[in-house]
Amino acid sequence: MLLAGDDADAKALLVGVIMAAGLRAVDAGGLKRARELEALGFLQLTLAAGAKTSWTGGFILAQ
Repeated sequence: MLLAGDDADAKALLVGVIMAAGLRAVDAGGLKRARELEALGFLQLTLAAGAKTSWTGGFILAQ
């Protein structure tokens, strides 16, 4: 799960919650990165609404 923010304590808390849910947390940087993350979410919704992917689909961050 990608996350962004300027508050280090809040991000650390969120990383703990994400990891407790069995997901991998990836810090995308400061709050100014939220704009790109929102665009990625909009792309996902647009693809699902156009029946290009399922509503439960998502993106994978590969290493």
